[in-house]
Amino acid sequence: MNTRRGLIGALMLFIAIPMSATAQQDPSEAVDQFRAALAAGKVDVISDILAKDVLIFEGSGVERSLAEYRSHHLPSDIKFSQHVTFELLERETRNAGEIAVVTSRYKVSGTYNEKTIDLTMNETVTAKKLDSLNWQIILIHWSN
Repeated sequence: MNTRRGLIGALMLFIAIPMSATAQQDPSEAVDQFRAALAAGKVDVISDILAKDVLIFEGSGVERSLAEYRSHHLPSDIKFSQHVTFELLERETRNAGEIAVVTSRYKVSGTYNEKTIDLTMNETVTAKKLDSLNWQIILIHWSN
């Protein structure tokens, strides 16, 4: 009986692990996890990856915290990410120890709000190293 409980407990832990952000040895992995969490609608994972004081620039707008992003544009960013595809065209990572900048260009295509989407998006993400295995996003800038 104890063995069965132990196996069930281990299985539940294994199943729960993907629900939160996993370790990222490379800052670009944090960007990929953020994008995947947006597409999956996993607000808890997004909240783990973004710093509480994250700055997000999109067009002429800015959101100055995770709380502000969660209450304003996060729901629409999730919806958008669930209706289009992001094809990574190029990426460069500049790592300066505790801070890294990941620049990416994506081909974004699909249909959103009954409109055909076909654009190239530029993304600049600044991340800070939390420990030897984890990065947290402190700034995002999107433009197209």
